Amino acid sequence: MGFLDFIKNLPAMNELTGSFGEHMAKLCAQTIPGALVLRDVVIDGADNYTSQIDLIIVGSKGIYVVEVKTFPDAKIYGDTQKTKWYVYNHGRKYEIYSPLKQNQKHVTYLKSFLKDYKNTPIFSIITMICEDYSISGDNPPETVICSGLPAMKKGIELISKDRQEIWNETQKEEIFTYIQNHQYAEKNARREHKEQVIAYKRELEKMKEKKMCPYCKTELVLRNGKYGSFYGCSQYPRCKYTLK
Repeated sequence: MGFLDFIKNLPAMNELTGSFGEHMAKLCAQTIPGALVLRDVVIDGADNYTSQIDLIIVGSKGIYVVEVKTFPDAKIYGDTQKTKWYVYNHGRKYEIYSPLKQNQKHVTYLKSFLKDYKNTPIFSIITMICEDYSISGDNPPETVICSGLPAMKKGIELISKDRQEIWNETQKEEIFTYIQNHQYAEKNARREHKEQVIAYKRELEKMKEKKMCPYCKTELVLRNGKYGSFYGCSQYPRCKYTLK
């Protein structure tokens, strides 16, 4: 079985417990010498939600939050400013929530979680294992979007290149242990997180049915565009959500 065949049935890193997740962690540790890596971390958020993070890498220059999406044989198109990205796979098109926005939320939650370690540099790494991708718009600061593991390795190296080291080995071990000891490890907590995600998705669908923006929770308004009328968020241009 080839590598891509192996990952076809792996929709998200948070479901990986075997060799692929271990391979990802090992690659990150090799990319950042002396890095300490945590996989599948569930933490409290800032708004009564939890956040499940694929990989957290503690290096001497800061923390790297890695979001991994596996879309073998698919092409991904998105915009850094928009909440919806699109996946094209064998003639089918479907939308996904922006991995960039998703990881930005992870970073926000982690900053709140690490309240005892203020001013910690946190970098956002989005890795999409896919056939090809095209993302328009400028990347936010301290963010890397890449396709495949070699590109992820190079992206991490580039974002770290000119930065000063801020932690020695003892300090890295301290913050690593803090995250490890304060994350949710119990099965019940992880099950509750999954249930919470399902409930959140249902709430988004209800918002759409009521013609409310699922992200801003404000009314959608009828607009006229190049290709006809459509419903868009009343907070435009801050939010570019449109109802499909």
